[in-house]
Amino acid sequence: MTPDHDLSPYDVAYLLAGPDRVAVVALVGLHAAGRIRITADRHRVYAVSRDGEQNPVETAALDLIPDVGRVLGLTRALIAASPAVAEIGRRLRADGLLPGSRLSGLWRRDRARRVRSLRREPAEAPEGLMRVAVRGVAGIADDELRAVFETHVYTPPKHSPLTNPKRDRPVDLLQPDTRLNDAASGYSDGADMGGADGGGGW
Repeated sequence: MTPDHDLSPYDVAYLLAGPDRVAVVALVGLHAAGRIRITADRHRVYAVSRDGEQNPVETAALDLIPDVGRVLGLTRALIAASPAVAEIGRRLRADGLLPGSRLSGLWRRDRARRVRSLRREPAEAPEGLMRVAVRGVAGIADDELRAVFETHVYTPPKHSPLTNPKRDRPVDLLQPDTRLNDAASGYSDGADMGGADGGGGW
């Protein structure tokens, strides 16, 4: 049973925990499909295949992984800050599933109930990427992969945007002074990449 039949794992991940959870879902999905590999010893992400059909978040993830690979925590943070993930937030707000702002009084009560229902433990545990979307790192079925996510610790550089995130303004973490767009992400979670899930609330 999935939490909501018309919401994708990426939608559910964003609703429950924000951009960082979306990044985790993307990485787990790409790993399961054999499109990337994540090493257990160095916790680095390498692209295996950049061809084939993929959604915008997966495309963004692959574009952010150089041929020499990239450490898991930074890869996860870059995906979370990407325009593709910000677009999910814009769409969910347009659909009324997220409030337009923290002070918004226009969030429909039925939509709010729908989101709250996602937070409850379903009668039947979701499977695959939906399980990761609902439970975060703890929902990763692959024991070795889950251990990598659980034990990896990434500390952003002192002057990285991740150490002083600005809500609703995704930035290019590789070029900290360049704004990617003015899309509202609505979250500032994901700065702590250690332990279970970097997810937060809104």
